[in-house]
Amino acid sequence: MRRREEGASAVEFAILAPLLFMLLFGIIGFGLAFLQVQSIRTAVREGGRYAATGASVSGTQQRVISASTGYIPSGQGSNVIVSPSNGVTPCNVNNIGRNVTVSYDTHNLPGGGVTVRIPLFPDIVMNPTITASFRCEV
Repeated sequence: MRRREEGASAVEFAILAPLLFMLLFGIIGFGLAFLQVQSIRTAVREGGRYAATGASVSGTQQRVISASTGYIPSGQGSNVIVSPSNGVTPCNVNNIGRNVTVSYDTHNLPGGGVTVRIPLFPDIVMNPTITASFRCEV
């Protein structure tokens, strides 16, 4: 006698669906985290370019915050490190050709870093320090 297999595909789908959904949400979660890191990297690079043209430290910090498209909270300007921070402007006529470095430690973000959330898994928190270095051109 031949057995009926009418519900076999539904059972197979029920077994594999959670794995497929976790994979899908994992790809989405890592994609969003990558977007956040890239946006912060772009903002730090923009701040480095701005500092290399003779901008002040506070102006550079504000430029990084505004260029981050909201990924760095507005109250975190003091966590954007501009070095050398000898005086008001890191680049001036006395140090043309030397490097100015702008960096941001993502450990300062709410939640302790860049967080990847995948259903049924614990959160993954990444803490890269993003740095950009440019030659002073004042």
